[in-house]
Amino acid sequence: MFRRMLAAALLCLAPGLASAQTWPDRPVRMIVPFPPGGGTEVIARLISAHYQEVFGGAFVVESRSGASGMLGTELVSRAAPDGYTLGMLGSGPLTILPQMLQAPYDPIRSFEHILLPFITPLLMVMPTSRPPSNVAEFVAWARQRPGALNYCSIGVASPSHLSAEMFSRAVGVEMTHIPHRGSGPALIDTIAGHCDLLFDNAASAGPHVREGRLKAIGISTRERLPSWPEVPTIAEQGVNGYVTQTWSGLVAPAGTSAAIVARLSEEGRRFANGARERARILDQGGVPMDLTPAQFREFLQAEIVSWGQVIRAGNIRAE
Repeated sequence: MFRRMLAAALLCLAPGLASAQTWPDRPVRMIVPFPPGGGTEVIARLISAHYQEVFGGAFVVESRSGASGMLGTELVSRAAPDGYTLGMLGSGPLTILPQMLQAPYDPIRSFEHILLPFITPLLMVMPTSRPPSNVAEFVAWARQRPGALNYCSIGVASPSHLSAEMFSRAVGVEMTHIPHRGSGPALIDTIAGHCDLLFDNAASAGPHVREGRLKAIGISTRERLPSWPEVPTIAEQGVNGYVTQTWSGLVAPAGTSAAIVARLSEEGRRFANGARERARILDQGGVPMDLTPAQFREFLQAEIVSWGQVIRAGNIRAE
């Protein structure tokens, strides 16, 4: 009886094992739930290029923006768990929006959590045409123009949005929120001078600062970063305790083969922790991470708790 039961169990597992061994035998799509040009897409293209080199199959990055990242995130959650749909998802649609809206997915139960290559602080950036050069000057300038200034964000209820709300409440300035569909559009409008302020991750905003198209007057880390030594933290400029971060992590639909998840995690971690990639991450202002899928899930749960406290303290609602 036991042998028959064991044989039956192995027969049930066999298709999955065979599938994992032959995977990928057709293109794998990696969905990014934001428009092209943002930091999440940059990460997705780097990781997908490595996977393509290692696994041999094609890994195609596909931008599916909308609803502040929820549209693309839902697409990943509803995809077949066969290893041919992955998602490079942002912290907003995974840790913030589900606490403010009726999300069509669960950030923990709807996904297999594969890879968190690094976390990224946010740069507080402005058009070069604006006069402030530090946080104190910005606060004084804003208080002289109550209600006249605005700030862009990369989307409603994104870390970009909540970080600006946290800042405005902490320093007592009033600004109008102008949400965008991703970093790319928000950066374009800020560079053009249509927005007075933007909190965006260092990976996407940093190159524009280094090339003189934007100026950074603060960074959201606890301490200055070696990659941005000239940019003081927002906390050291008088906004005590101010710390925020953003990140993008690789997931698959729940039920995806554990063998495929393990292969993607192992190779992704090896790539992200290679000397060249670590140097690139640090150069862009990121903080390298090396988490197993289980540790990534624990990190995600902690982020949900942390952002939930911010949302409730500020009574912040989705617009």
